[in-house]
Parts: sequence; C-alpha cells; structure tokens
Amino acid sequence: MIFNVTASYYSENNVRYVFLDGNICKSIDQCYQTLQQQLSIPDYFGYNLDALEEVLGDLDWIEEEKVKIILLNSEHLLTNDEEKKKGLLDILNSCKNEKMEIVYLSHLP
Repeated sequence: MIFNVTASYYSENNVRYVFLDGNICKSIDQCYQTLQQQLSIPDYFGYNLDALEEVLGDLDWIEEEKVKIILLNSEHLLTNDEEKKKGLLDILNSCKNEKMEIVYLSHLP
C-alpha cells in the first residue's frame, strides 16, 4: 500500500517519472493538465503546443536530474483531438532538453 503521497508525480533515484496514458488523455486539455501536474509547471502555463514546447525546453524548476515521460497506450492518445496528436508527439520527440527522455510502452496482448 502507498501512504502519504505528497506529490503528483513519482520520483526515484533523482529521476522524475511522468506518465501520459492514452486511455486517460483523450483530449489535448487532459494532456496539458496531466503534464502541468506531474511536471509542476507554473500556473501561468498557456494551454497550447507552443507553450508546451517552451516549457519542455526549460524544466529548470525540476529538482531531479532527469525527467522520463512514459507514454502508455499511445495508440489511444488524443482520440478526441486527433488533429493535435501529431503536434504533441512531434514536440515530445524533438525536444532538445538533455534532462528529458521519452519512453514508449507498448500495449501488451
């Protein structure tokens, strides 16, 4: 059992793990909310792809040395916002921040 969870993210060995689950993140706003919460993005974050790209390029406020964004069920990601999916994935995959890594976990049968 997990008790006294004080953060909205998981951190271990100086790595912050951020989870984007396609079964939950059906809209771009759900993705923004999830990322804002798990990355501790300041409240002034503008909910748009340009703002996300800028934030991911920075991440200076994160204490951990590394950030791993884990994409689960990516085949279901943004099913309610298909036109935003390519833009989101392009930003995640092209981010030049050495602190950040994207990990795709495939759905297992």
